[in-house]
Amino acid sequence: MQGNKLLEQYEQLNYVVEQMLINAHDEHWESLVSWQEKYQQLSENLIITGDFIRMDTLPKQHRDIIQMYIKNILSYQQQLTQLIITRHAQLRKMIGEHVDYQNKIDNYQEMARLM
Repeated sequence: MQGNKLLEQYEQLNYVVEQMLINAHDEHWESLVSWQEKYQQLSENLIITGDFIRMDTLPKQHRDIIQMYIKNILSYQQQLTQLIITRHAQLRKMIGEHVDYQNKIDNYQEMARLM
């Protein structure tokens, strides 16, 4: 029975991380953030449940499915991290360009006042 609970928790975490990745890919940042609470809750539950269940006591089919979920989750997390890093770099560049542009405008305005 505990094995089924562990399997369900991995299935749910897999779904949540997948949704987070989809939201990041589509740049739906508010939706991405809204999944974080569920992600945190499921992660904590898995830690607690995992402490009481030994994987080697689960049926092979459950172990195989859980391993698949773990691989998926890790892949999704890696992709999510890369998307966020890429987007952060893009935003940093855009902000830098905006600041540079604003500095040029300020310089032109200062020159115009001096003339």
